[in-house]
Amino acid sequence: MPVLKQSLKWSPDGCRVETILAGEHEELPVRAIEIAAQLGILGVDTENEQEIITEQPEQPEQPEQPEQPEQPAPEKTDKKAKK
Repeated sequence: MPVLKQSLKWSPDGCRVETILAGEHEELPVRAIEIAAQLGILGVDTENEQEIITEQPEQPEQPEQPEQPEQPAPEKTDKKAKK
């Protein structure tokens, strides 16, 4: 059972805001659990005395981008000086 340490305000559809009150809940939407976990307000399941771990798909690691060497600023030439 998910437990919220604090009330959570979230938007299930990006338009309206809902408040899920703090406390133990039989069920919560998966996205609400993810948000609560990210905010650090997801509590302990008192029946199993374990931290609730949300299942999040593993994201592949991004390869590090090689550093680009600094390019010198283009030299300004005076067109009159060439003539």
